[in-house]
Amino acid sequence: MDKVLYLAAISGYGAGKVAELFNQRYGHNGDSVGKTFVYYQIKDQQYQIRILRRDIKNTPPRTTPVNHTWGMDLTTVTLNKQQKLVLGIVDHGSRLNLKLQQLTSKHSAAIMLEVVQAIRQFGFPKFIRTDNERCFTSNTFKLALKLLGIKHQTSDIASPWQNGRIERFFGTFKEKFRQLDFNGCHLQTELDIYRAWYNSVRTHSNLGGLTPAEVWRGKQNTNAEKAQWVSAWQGVLCGYYVPD
Repeated sequence: MDKVLYLAAISGYGAGKVAELFNQRYGHNGDSVGKTFVYYQIKDQQYQIRILRRDIKNTPPRTTPVNHTWGMDLTTVTLNKQQKLVLGIVDHGSRLNLKLQQLTSKHSAAIMLEVVQAIRQFGFPKFIRTDNERCFTSNTFKLALKLLGIKHQTSDIASPWQNGRIERFFGTFKEKFRQLDFNGCHLQTELDIYRAWYNSVRTHSNLGGLTPAEVWRGKQNTNAEKAQWVSAWQGVLCGYYVPD
């Protein structure tokens, strides 16, 4: 029962989906639950689920060294009534957004080209973590990472929280993006603007009030007298930028 409540707390799904997740993750042990059982557990244990959600939310994330693990995923945004594909890569230790790139294809070769470009700029990580989408589990992708000496980590199926850094990054990005009408804009230019704001202007509570760029460099910008107020996306992105 505790596993059912935990899945309900972290996923926010209904009884049917929670039952599906439970059976998917624990079915190999001979454990299974039905939709009706899960429904009544969620109904009867609402208070306990709220407590679990609060505790999970307030649990500090584990500290990860800078440039140790990269989280990578794909998302889409709507521009000019068309779905545009976007690749994101985030360093777990610093939260630095290493890549926010529009793609025309989700083929493994196209993704690996962006990974190699990120490596040229930022160096080699020890791990890259993705979900189980075919473009991330193809023989081409796995062989390329092996040749580069990078270990590939995959989250469990239907478990996006296991790659939470990139999921959180995309959540913030899409929440901001939806506030404006970008039709007629050049998407990659807007992605570059967002990336600069996220890395060098937006402070993070889990980073002790520092920006990802400061954590990546290992030092806080102390030139407070040179701080500049910056604003982009019609004021949606704003804050103080402190130059090096």
